[in-house]
Amino acid sequence: MRPLRLRTLFCVTTTLLTLAHASLALAADDDDDDDDAPAAPEPAAAAEKKPEVSLVAPEPSRPPAPLPESEPGFVVERLPPSAFPEWKTRGLKGGSLWLTMHGMPWPYYPKTGIGVSGSVWVDFGYESIKRGDPTQSNDKFLLNQSRAVLRFTPTYSKGSWYVQGQTELVANGDQQSPQPVNLGADDLWVRTGEWKSWDITAGRFEAFEVYHFGMGMDVNTLERKGPTDTTRTPPAVPGLDQFVYRQNIGNLALHKYVGDFLRLELLGQYGFDAGLNSYGVRPAAVLDFGWLKLKGAANIRKQFALSDKSKEERFRRGGTGAIQFVMDPYVELGGNFSYELVDHYSPQNPADPNAERGAFDGLGSVTTSAYGGFANVRIVDDLLVGGGMNWVTEEDQVQGKFRSQQGFGAIQYLVGGQLFIKLVGGYAKAHLEPGGKPAWENTMLSGRLRLMYLF
Repeated sequence: MRPLRLRTLFCVTTTLLTLAHASLALAADDDDDDDDAPAAPEPAAAAEKKPEVSLVAPEPSRPPAPLPESEPGFVVERLPPSAFPEWKTRGLKGGSLWLTMHGMPWPYYPKTGIGVSGSVWVDFGYESIKRGDPTQSNDKFLLNQSRAVLRFTPTYSKGSWYVQGQTELVANGDQQSPQPVNLGADDLWVRTGEWKSWDITAGRFEAFEVYHFGMGMDVNTLERKGPTDTTRTPPAVPGLDQFVYRQNIGNLALHKYVGDFLRLELLGQYGFDAGLNSYGVRPAAVLDFGWLKLKGAANIRKQFALSDKSKEERFRRGGTGAIQFVMDPYVELGGNFSYELVDHYSPQNPADPNAERGAFDGLGSVTTSAYGGFANVRIVDDLLVGGGMNWVTEEDQVQGKFRSQQGFGAIQYLVGGQLFIKLVGGYAKAHLEPGGKPAWENTMLSGRLRLMYLF
């Protein structure tokens, strides 16, 4: 009887071990599913909630879960749609407001890894300028321009705290450049903070956008530059080149996010820019209810000469405000206003060689104001039309008056959720009236076709 009992005990033990092993395998599979990602939605629902374009965020209630801290090494991946957050409706899908983050920190990548993203666009442009100054020529200009950005965002995340770095490698193809292709960098920053609560960002980056142009007048385009002049550049919207867009000067910003509707930025600037030592500050706020967005910023900057042989100084201060409405999925529109004072002192002061700063420069000391608006309308799915107009007035201290009016119309179609095809037509007029000299006017007509892919 003993051999039979042993055989029976062996069979029972083997059966129990087999069942235990199967149970552990099922439990491991369940754990892996929970850790990797939330359950995937049905295909139809996914197509509605997550369009294929990378900048669309998932439902706010389903943020991606951080990877376990015990997972070794870095994961290199294309940034998911959730990396471009949408705490509130950004705008019409594919529209200019939708392509703006409204102060929301991105990329939102709450795990340890390296995110990869970027964009590529190509422009075919035409510009015609008629100048009222008989000493200057009229121009017709054909332009082909391209730009590619490859973005890397290494991130370390530990609970709610994280640290990120970001660099954007840029390739430019521009007929106006001495080389066929120029290589450079846009973003170069380091950031640390707590997810969706606060952060500190240092380096090269763009500040909170307030003044919004719409679907036309993109940076570095023909319609944005307007009717250029060899004697006097037409005035531009103040505060953008010096404070919002990336310059040589370094930025240090403290950001605070209150709930999902209020974003605050305290931006400090420090470094060398436009031939002068510079330091300044720009506080900005975005109050975002989705359908209504209120934005405001103030700026102040002091500049002084690098060499002790020069007494040049420049002091600027101003402010910008905007209001925007989003009636998704039909219309988005908004209005802007900006104002700035600039005092400039020459490198030398002949009247008082011992003065601490140079003589007051009336030509370089100006008061500039700008206002404008835009509107984008969805005609059918993936087809948008838009338009906008901006007016800028600048007056110096020697009775010089300069005005610029720029308008555009645009139509855009989104192919396959990935390829943006946009046609923009522009008109601009500049009135240039230097103090004590005859005035003249320049007019510009322009057209531009852009193909753009975001990834």
